[in-house]
Amino acid sequence: MILIEKLKEFADYHGYYDGFYTQKVKNKTNLNTDLEWQLIEELLQDQRLVDKGLASDEFESKLNKRLMDNFEDLNTIQHFKIMANESW
Repeated sequence: MILIEKLKEFADYHGYYDGFYTQKVKNKTNLNTDLEWQLIEELLQDQRLVDKGLASDEFESKLNKRLMDNFEDLNTIQHFKIMANESW
């Protein structure tokens, strides 16, 4: 389950897994698992396609279902969508 705290951890490293791994995973202070990190990366890429109008309605609908299935609540999804529009 993706929480706002996990999104913030991802954003702290601008999605840069190597930095996250070196500083958090090796020290066992990470909130995100490897699979959650990968899921956030994948969902961010998909959200950016939707935001740029490069995805079909069906793709967007499937993405929204995946967000509902994997994120804690609507507030977390809203935070994620704002994060998807940030440039790092």
